[in-house]
Amino acid sequence: MTDFGDQRIIDRLLAHIEKNGDDERLREMATDVRRGDAQLRDFLSASEYSAALQPGLQGFTNWYERLDESERAAQFSAYEQARDRLNNAEDTSAETEDS
Repeated sequence: MTDFGDQRIIDRLLAHIEKNGDDERLREMATDVRRGDAQLRDFLSASEYSAALQPGLQGFTNWYERLDESERAAQFSAYEQARDRLNNAEDTSAETEDS
């Protein structure tokens, strides 16, 4: 199960694609997922959308493969910190609503 922080990160990425994506298929995918009309995995399994995602995924893979272990660890640590901040923000807002 995805926690709140991961959900927020995914939503922010989808919002960026929805607003700034070069490919109409990816903007459509982002919009539909954010509206709840479809699951992200539905798009990932469709060849039309897989083809649209391929250049970005290949770029990420190329970047990641150039990182050494310490750089990969630093990137993962930055992700964990961002996720934890978002989770803590959710915990704080839930406590405020309960008061």
